[in-house]
Amino acid sequence: MAGGLLREGRFARMNVGETKAALDAALADPAPPSICKRLQQLWPSISPPLLQALEARMTDRTSGLQKNLDERCEQEVANIGTVLRELEMTIRTQLDEPTSQMEFWTTPEREQLELNMQSLRARLQQIPAEIERETTNLRDRYRNPTPRLFPVTVTFLVPKKIAAEQGGAQ
Repeated sequence: MAGGLLREGRFARMNVGETKAALDAALADPAPPSICKRLQQLWPSISPPLLQALEARMTDRTSGLQKNLDERCEQEVANIGTVLRELEMTIRTQLDEPTSQMEFWTTPEREQLELNMQSLRARLQQIPAEIERETTNLRDRYRNPTPRLFPVTVTFLVPKKIAAEQGGAQ
């Protein structure tokens, strides 16, 4: 969210704390029709600086979120590395286990075991490249996020004193 003050028909940007404080203090009472009409007349002159304030806030927010994104990326890189290294250890354990009582195995069973072992050795060789590839993919995905601006509403907060003065004049 972004906000600003209108003084003499000009928009001046407020910081996040000021904007939040103003919204927190706001009441739901509608402004008098004369003020609504005046705000409609001012819209063409205040919409460009309002958009600039929203874009500045978007940039600030994106910068603030970048640290979180960087941390999440590194956590995902660590997680994928852990999973793949655990797979590597499991495969190595499987390959290192002696096969007992093979003399009782049939020829097709022995052939299947050899095929399984070849597949495990091939998979083991792929893991380092897979860690590298997945790390690169994750870092690419998190690199240079594109911020998006979706203004949903514009709310004008009219001080009670001004609303009372304008409301009483009609």
